[in-house]
Amino acid sequence: MDKYIDSNICPLPWNHLEVDVNGGASPCCLYKGSIPGVKVYEQSLKSIQQTEYMELLRKKFREGERPKGCQSCWQEEDAGKTSKRQNSIYKMRSSLTDWTPNSEPTLKFIDFKLGNVCNLKCRICGSWSSSKWAQEEIDYETAKGGDNPVARKQLKEGGWPKRNPQFFEELQEDLKYVEYFEFTGGEPFMIKDHFKILMHCVEKGYAKNIDIHYNTNGTQLPPQEIFDLWSYFKHVEIAFSIDDVGEAFEYQRHPANWREVSANLVKFKERKTPNMDFQICSTVNIFNVFNWAKIALWVAQFQPKFFYVNTCFDPDVFNVQTLPRQVKDIVADRYNMLTDYQPSIRFMNAADRDSTEIRAERKRRILQTDAYRKENFGDVFPLLNNILRIYE
Repeated sequence: MDKYIDSNICPLPWNHLEVDVNGGASPCCLYKGSIPGVKVYEQSLKSIQQTEYMELLRKKFREGERPKGCQSCWQEEDAGKTSKRQNSIYKMRSSLTDWTPNSEPTLKFIDFKLGNVCNLKCRICGSWSSSKWAQEEIDYETAKGGDNPVARKQLKEGGWPKRNPQFFEELQEDLKYVEYFEFTGGEPFMIKDHFKILMHCVEKGYAKNIDIHYNTNGTQLPPQEIFDLWSYFKHVEIAFSIDDVGEAFEYQRHPANWREVSANLVKFKERKTPNMDFQICSTVNIFNVFNWAKIALWVAQFQPKFFYVNTCFDPDVFNVQTLPRQVKDIVADRYNMLTDYQPSIRFMNAADRDSTEIRAERKRRILQTDAYRKENFGDVFPLLNNILRIYE
């Protein structure tokens, strides 16, 4: 498998599906677009994996192409940063020892986004992944006497698991050969139905061969019986999304409370079972670029098994490539000794996408959200505000 890391080949279209927040499906979580005309509560995952759309995608990879939907990975790789494609090959290497691009598709890895139910509305998120954000986006337009049909649709469709409880029963036939579950969201610990999937795997004896990965915002602490359930699985990894600390964390992940989240993470450690590890996943974006040292210090104190530095691609105006050169130079000079952030610095400097249009849209979005939430970017990020001029 390692030989594919430096190629354009990605094994995910052969072995993986993402169940998205609206009940659709896509080859992976970073893929731009969904598989057209499918809903996971209307057809099996196996049949979705064998659609003409997926067959064509696999054909493109076999022919050495770089599919447009995979642009996020190509951007990171071209900037010298390890992409999801490369990380996936590394993770899958023991499961796919005999795999080649000519192999038949076999569903081994499932990324479940079981709706957009979430208690937070993070600045680098939106209605596509958070029911709270969807309502806020609707409120923006209502205040102006209008409507937001896109956000209203996201709010409705993001609740599909509650309207289609049969999905969790019908899914069981697709689980026989699965080796890896990823649960994100929304906030996965607020979507209780996903535990039905885990219970089925325990009852059928599949659990001992399955790894589980969670992405959680850290605000939800599952009851002890869930930790007991996890103990039946091969390995459980919980990734806490921590983009900043203190007041800056609360601004970016409204309305989370930093002290409560920190206390929850300690409780997770106290309940840790031998098959469980913790990871910190921090998303680099325009809000936290002057706080990387603070984040790195906190991570060192928490001592996770892994610290993964992610990249914000959407909303695009919060992508670090759009920052003015003055900010980029400060970041590169200030953090040139932070090993974990060197790929992010290379990515940031790989493209100069600063423009009058980007600045205007970024300012508009920040001011709109600040006004609604009664927050102030300038108060929380005074040094950054001096350059970005969100508040004059």
